Amino acid sequence: MNIFSSVLVVISGLWLGYEFGLIARDRRQGKGHTGIDRGTRNFNFLAITAGMGGAAVLNGVSLFFFPGRWSDAIFWVGIALMLLGFALRIWAVSTLGASFRTTVETHSDQEVVRAGPYRLIRHPSYSGLLLLCAGYGMAVQNWLSLAVAVILPLAALIYRIHVEERALVASLGSEYEEYRLHTKKLIPWLW
Repeated sequence: MNIFSSVLVVISGLWLGYEFGLIARDRRQGKGHTGIDRGTRNFNFLAITAGMGGAAVLNGVSLFFFPGRWSDAIFWVGIALMLLGFALRIWAVSTLGASFRTTVETHSDQEVVRAGPYRLIRHPSYSGLLLLCAGYGMAVQNWLSLAVAVILPLAALIYRIHVEERALVASLGSEYEEYRLHTKKLIPWLW
C-alpha cells in the first residue's frame, strides 16, 4: 500500500469510526429509534457505502481517469476536501449537541439552532458528508468514481432532508419555517 492509499484508508477509517460512535451514543442515550425517520439512517448508510465502495471499484476504469491520469496536487486537494467535510460534520454535530441524532427525531425542549454553521445552511452535517464523498472521488482522480461517490449519497440525503424538514416543521412550527426562509439547505447562498 502506497502513501496515497494509506492516507485515504486512515481518513476513511476515522470517519467510519466517528459515524459508528454517533450511533453508539444514540443507543446509550436510548435515542435513535423512531418511526419518523422512515429508514433514512439506513438508507444514508447504504447510499454512502455504495457510493464510496463503487467509487473505489470504478477507479480502475481507465476511460474515466482525470487528464494526465495522476496528479499529487489533485490528490491532496481531494484529501483537503475530505478533511474540510469531516471538520464541518464534527462542527455541526457539536453545535447541535444533545439535539443531534443519527435518526430523524425531535424532543420536547428542542429549539431552532442558528449558531455555528447553522447560520448559513440548515444541514451542515450533510454538507460535510457530501464534501467527504466528493473529496474521495477527487482524490482517486476518476470522473466516474467522483460521480458515483457524490450522486448516490446526494440522492439519499435529499430524501433525508425532505423527511427531516417535515418533522422539524411539525415540531417547531413557524420558528423553523422562518429559519428556512433565511437559509439554504446545503450550499450557502445557493441551495
